[in-house]
Amino acid sequence: MKTLTTLLLFSLSSLLYSQAIPTEIKKTVGFIYAKDNFGKVKPQGTGFFVSVSDSINGQLKSSLYFVTAKHVIKRDTIFRDTILVRLNLKDSLSEYGMIKLHSKGANKNIFTHKDKTVDIAVIPIAPDPAKFDYLSLPHTFLTNRENFNDLNIREGTDVFFTGMFTPFIGDKRIYPIVRFGRVALITEEKIPWDNEMTNLYLMETSSYGGNSGSPVFFYLGADRGNGSIIVGNPELKLAGIMKGYFGEKSPIKIIETQRIPVSDRNLGIAAVVPSYFLEEILLGTELKKQRGF
Repeated sequence: MKTLTTLLLFSLSSLLYSQAIPTEIKKTVGFIYAKDNFGKVKPQGTGFFVSVSDSINGQLKSSLYFVTAKHVIKRDTIFRDTILVRLNLKDSLSEYGMIKLHSKGANKNIFTHKDKTVDIAVIPIAPDPAKFDYLSLPHTFLTNRENFNDLNIREGTDVFFTGMFTPFIGDKRIYPIVRFGRVALITEEKIPWDNEMTNLYLMETSSYGGNSGSPVFFYLGADRGNGSIIVGNPELKLAGIMKGYFGEKSPIKIIETQRIPVSDRNLGIAAVVPSYFLEEILLGTELKKQRGF
């Protein structure tokens, strides 16, 4: 894990200085699948790897986590008992790994926020870095509550995310798509979603089912200073986790089975769960106790 974390820190920091968008960021992503009621494996969404590291008595310790949206690993309101995570191998192929899920008990491996409206799930897994072609984001890439204002993040800030594109997932390998947009709304008030009020960012971009759970990034330019211009290269920070898009219901056509006039359109507005909730899970008491630091 020490070698993997060191490689990641060098790789991502170097990329920020060499190109507009670090394409290697796609290596942090894996695709999530699950079996339907007929036993057929179906794509569910996206997840990504985050590492937590600390120096204990002069020794670097690290733990690796796979992060996604809670609803991606649920069937209705209940967590699934098994998911498949698909990652690229070091060669030209990809492979599925089966993960048994436990939301409680001695084998618990699903960790969530104490606020039940926060749509984030954290799963401790560490695929073999010698076999799989993936990277993880250091937890220092997360925007937390303290540095949010310092970075001058506001409406109009550039964002992008990478995740599953269901029309083309890839046959031999996975191919995460990268989509771009801007922050559309930041508010101190909670936003309604599925009859619940929750904390979200809104961003101007299209999002579809397979994008749920994708990492969303702020791409901060020269205006990221609070009231000043910063000379130098852009800064990349994790904005949060893709929750989904806002659909609009309007009376356009009749659904014959229900005789209800309805239309579901993507408004071009996506909802993102802020990354500071992820930080609170990763650095919370429960996971600290499990990893031992």
